[in-house]
Amino acid sequence: MNAKTYSMNKQQTGFTLIELMITLTIAAILVSVAAPNLSNMVQNNRLSSQSNQFIASHAFARSEAVKRAITIDVIAISPVASNEWGAGWTVAINGGADLKIFPIQNGSSTLNSNGDNSTIQYLASGRPNVTDTLDLCDGRTDERGRQLTLLPTGRMVVTNNNLNC
Repeated sequence: MNAKTYSMNKQQTGFTLIELMITLTIAAILVSVAAPNLSNMVQNNRLSSQSNQFIASHAFARSEAVKRAITIDVIAISPVASNEWGAGWTVAINGGADLKIFPIQNGSSTLNSNGDNSTIQYLASGRPNVTDTLDLCDGRTDERGRQLTLLPTGRMVVTNNNLNC
């Protein structure tokens, strides 16, 4: 067998430059389509996280009030008229020490009480002193948000997942 015959039977492996360029072009198109949806998903997850944190803090306050048989306060930190709860909140013993502090929310979202309440007290029975509905809105151009409702039983629930703020 001579060298000429051997090289004709050998198959070449790998990608050509044209195949590589087509693959990269398709990948770039997919990334450009997915990027806006990824940003939207991150903002939706941020809304979910913030509403879940607010609900969990109220569940914590309610359980501490029942467990300790005392009044527990959920107090807005630095309330502003159009964004009472947006700067964060504290769960504290009525007239006493803080139990847990929930810091400022990430992003440009607002959490506003429709009843203009900046303090909610949970009595030893686990019931709140007020009922209220709060709107959690983000800074997107189409302003989407969630509506949280404090029920007379003391439970905080999401009553509207697609709130137009």
